Amino acid sequence: MATPVLAAVDGTPDSGPAVRWAAEEAERQGRPLRLVHAWGRPEHLAPALPGVSEVRGRALAALAGEAARVRSEHPAVPVETALLEVPAPRGLLAEAEHAALVVVGTHRPRGLPGLFLGSVGLAVAARTTRCPVVLVPPRAREQPGPVVVGVDPVRPSGTAVAFAAREARVRELTARAVSAWPQPGCWDDIGEDERASVAHAELERLGRVLPGPLRTAARALPGRPSTVLLAASADAALLVLGRSGRRLGPVAGEVCEYAVCPVAIVPDA
Repeated sequence: MATPVLAAVDGTPDSGPAVRWAAEEAERQGRPLRLVHAWGRPEHLAPALPGVSEVRGRALAALAGEAARVRSEHPAVPVETALLEVPAPRGLLAEAEHAALVVVGTHRPRGLPGLFLGSVGLAVAARTTRCPVVLVPPRAREQPGPVVVGVDPVRPSGTAVAFAAREARVRELTARAVSAWPQPGCWDDIGEDERASVAHAELERLGRVLPGPLRTAARALPGRPSTVLLAASADAALLVLGRSGRRLGPVAGEVCEYAVCPVAIVPDA
């Protein structure tokens, strides 16, 4: 069986858009969908204790409800569920080692404890090494716009650009590379036209090697990188950012907090 798309479930409305996004992505890619809930049951508490068994039952019911909805809306997508009694970051990171993509909601949970939303989702996005993590805001809107990828021509992330190009191609959308510089005089050795051309050249190279047509565009704009990226993604179907190392930088953190579209964090190969 193909490597699954992994989605976090928490039993509140906040995780619903993430599960729907993951189901649609699994169908586009021809992959199964794995729905996971994790909570860190204290080791000194026995599973049969009333409070523990109640939380466990609610988690299983949440998983079953989401699985039933996905099977109804996407009958071609194989669905499996898993309840992990480990702390959320550790559980999701372990699951990510066997996933093609991880999809997580971005708001803090109001229902079941120990979920992947809010800061936990950001922690997972910062630490995965094998696959991208897509953070889906609860009010994410289905947009017909492009797949936007942030590109730094000085240190471009080839894996992020490649991921954006593949997503654009499978969705039949434009892949738009966006580059920014913080203030006049910064990086004067790389002008606006050159920054845009570097980003565009990478997309065009991928367009020649990926199967099927790929529409590309590129822009280089002055301003704070996070501000430029958020503005460029206002009508985007997806915003893609690269990640080097085991942490999210301040630009990625701000974009993840304020973006109205799903944000994909792609670790460098």
